[in-house]
Amino acid sequence: MPNVLYIDACGGASGDMLAGALLDLGWPLDELRALAAAMGLADTRLEAKVVEHNHLRALRLEVDCAEKQPHRHLRHVLEHLDRLPADVAEAAGRVFRRLAEAEARVHGIEVERVHFHEVGAVDAIIDVTAFCAGLAWLGWPRLVCSPLPLGQGFVDCAHGRLPLPAPAVLNLLGGVPVRPWPAEEETVTPTGAALLSTLAHQFGPLPAMRLEAVGVGGGSRQGQCGPNIARLLTGQEDDGVLRDELVEIVCHIDDMQPEDIPLAIARLMSAGALDAAAAPLQMKKGRPGWRFIVLARPEQAEELAALVLEQTTTLGVRLRRMGRMILPRRVIEVQSPWGQARIKVSSTSQGPRLHPEADDVAAIAQRTGLAPAKVRQELTALAAAQL
Repeated sequence: MPNVLYIDACGGASGDMLAGALLDLGWPLDELRALAAAMGLADTRLEAKVVEHNHLRALRLEVDCAEKQPHRHLRHVLEHLDRLPADVAEAAGRVFRRLAEAEARVHGIEVERVHFHEVGAVDAIIDVTAFCAGLAWLGWPRLVCSPLPLGQGFVDCAHGRLPLPAPAVLNLLGGVPVRPWPAEEETVTPTGAALLSTLAHQFGPLPAMRLEAVGVGGGSRQGQCGPNIARLLTGQEDDGVLRDELVEIVCHIDDMQPEDIPLAIARLMSAGALDAAAAPLQMKKGRPGWRFIVLARPEQAEELAALVLEQTTTLGVRLRRMGRMILPRRVIEVQSPWGQARIKVSSTSQGPRLHPEADDVAAIAQRTGLAPAKVRQELTALAAAQL
């Protein structure tokens, strides 16, 4: 399985292009047909259509159905997605929730009132499902995406004639690197923008990797200034270190009760923060205070920043997007004399690193009276023998 997938959006990005590129990598179309049936999308014909752009061969997912672009709310889309495998449903649900939030901001309404028009039709649901299910087929590699080319001009849609890039696309691509496209045409669709801004771990140049395979997806139009294609490159990153992006949310607090700090940290962790911490700080006029730090996935940054404003006494927060390097890790279970226990296993260039879960060590130590260090030593030895 590849551990990295690079999306070269050289000619733009749309749902049918990205799905077509996965099919070109070898993902079986029959798997997608089975998922469409599971979602209850009857009378839908799916084909991997060969298209040509500037004499380059590509595949495009073609969806043909009897349905004529119905209006759906987010809850209706999620009802279809809930019938998918759990990991695919979760990823696709995040894409549509992000899309609904962008549409809500554009129209100045609540998310629950958003009517999906083009992006709520069967073909958009299939495109999002296809991309998420194709990533699952690849083993959920780390996703790195090139800067996105944005054309200008106008596009006709259910809301009438709108400027390009489409308003929802601009809302979705906040913080994402983009570049100009020298033609008046739509290069990045709302579906493509939602998929990439939600699921990509990082945007930037091609990472160092051993190239294994390339899939080429093509769009429905012929590009004026270049081929309307997106290329997916799969491979293995050489250093064994995973990379992604996160957002650091920081504020300084000098008027909050110390006993309330752990409660705020717990609330943020339960809301999806990657980490949350507080450190003592000497502030202006010699006042003692706290430096409050939260690490968030980019798509959750605004939500968690709002939660910091709600759960602490700060009047403002600072947000900074940054790269992160992490070791690959997994959790295994060992059968110990005191019952099952979880061990976190991280991979380094010098071999595995083992760390028993602190909650399990504490529970065993409390139950048996053994010193935590002794329990940790025994669990580590059992895990090493199991690997």
